[in-house]
Amino acid sequence: MIAWGEALIKEIAARRCLIFLGAGASMGCVSAVDGVSPPSWPELLRRLASRISELDTKDFVGNLIDAKKYLDAAEIIKSRIDPADFTDTMRAIFEAPRFEKSSIHESILRIDPKVVITTNFDRIYDNYCLEGQAVAGYNVCKYHEDHLVSDLRSPIRSIVKAHGCVSVPDRMVLTRSDFFKAKARHPSFFQVLDALFLTHTILFIGYSMEDPDIQLTLENASIAAPSAHRHHFICSDDDHQALKDSKSKSFNLTLHEFPSGDYAHLEQSVSDLADRVISAREEQPQL
Repeated sequence: MIAWGEALIKEIAARRCLIFLGAGASMGCVSAVDGVSPPSWPELLRRLASRISELDTKDFVGNLIDAKKYLDAAEIIKSRIDPADFTDTMRAIFEAPRFEKSSIHESILRIDPKVVITTNFDRIYDNYCLEGQAVAGYNVCKYHEDHLVSDLRSPIRSIVKAHGCVSVPDRMVLTRSDFFKAKARHPSFFQVLDALFLTHTILFIGYSMEDPDIQLTLENASIAAPSAHRHHFICSDDDHQALKDSKSKSFNLTLHEFPSGDYAHLEQSVSDLADRVISAREEQPQL
């Protein structure tokens, strides 16, 4: 399992650490309708690209996806398909399957952070938090809403949808231009997000360094809210060490690695993290 440091455990137990939740946390989810799991970034882009009518453009986008130029591919896709087709496809991918929660979602709820930030479009974790014992204990704030500061000042737990949600498809941030448009139209939200990066430790769960949404987020955060205090990033061990060292230095990250493709290892490690955080709170109630 991943070896968690005592300092990180204390930060999370004291709720000075925010969890940044990515698509990888949903990979263990299964549809209640047909048993499929949510798509990876390349799978999502390929499904959207299937709605492009021009064959040469569709082929070109496919080549970009193969080359892992996801933001370029997303930009072209968004400009080449009808907005109604985009909405229909995104809802078919993220809403219609009715995905069940994953073990990682369960562990995060047990950790009980004050704030979970996510770039995921799905509502899997949102819905899980709003049922059962968590009902009325969580509020969801999308980047285009204006109650984030009020939520943060209250005892309520917050789920922050930094790139929007499938419930409002025309506000989802998929491309680089979507991101900068969102920042221009809702500067106060992103200023608060920058402040959270500056004042809290962030634990990233469910991201790959190649995910375009995390690249946008880390680039923005490292420029807007530079800090000597490192954030923590869980990632697979398949990148070359020199590349990992470079990204760790560029984005001020401590990397916690698990074997590539071994999601059971990841799930067990996050469950162990939850156990240790709960134990720390029991041993030190003042946290």
